[in-house]
Amino acid sequence: MKKSQIVVLGFLGLGLLDSLITFGFPIDFTYAGYSFIPHFTFIGMLVYLNDKSWLNRILISVSIGLFFGILFANSFGFYALLFGVSGFLIGICNRYMTTDQRKFLVIFAFVILFDLIPYCLLRIFSQDYPSFITWFLHMELLTIVLDSVEILFLMYIEQVMSRFFKIRNLREQKRVRQKIKQVHKSRR
Repeated sequence: MKKSQIVVLGFLGLGLLDSLITFGFPIDFTYAGYSFIPHFTFIGMLVYLNDKSWLNRILISVSIGLFFGILFANSFGFYALLFGVSGFLIGICNRYMTTDQRKFLVIFAFVILFDLIPYCLLRIFSQDYPSFITWFLHMELLTIVLDSVEILFLMYIEQVMSRFFKIRNLREQKRVRQKIKQVHKSRR
């Protein structure tokens, strides 16, 4: 399989994983219990796009946001806008991600903002939305803890996949060099 095909299947898998977790552990909007909101697709997008060019970041992140909004979140433009802006900004922050620890912290900040922006919008436009403390304790606290594990997991997967593609490219180059040697030997 080509790298682009694997990436597309990976993002579809992350979206399905988000949906399955949400189906298995439904979000409690009554705030009577604790909830976890998975962000595998969003975190995967940030991990994948942080070193891409600005145009690729925008196009890929808006596409992921559109598909995520249509297929998994039942909203059309909101996630496309949120993913697009995040995809653009993660590339600007790339120069600060010199180590894995910094990369983790930058992505972690983006994930918190990914939840905080919709909360603020709903809080402004809805009178009945809960207070920040209630929202944070019942919705965001468990999400933050589990999102940190998601970030570490997806950063590890990114490293494994980059090594896999590097090894595959080296093997392909070696195969081409062997074919060139065979052609040169056959001409003698």
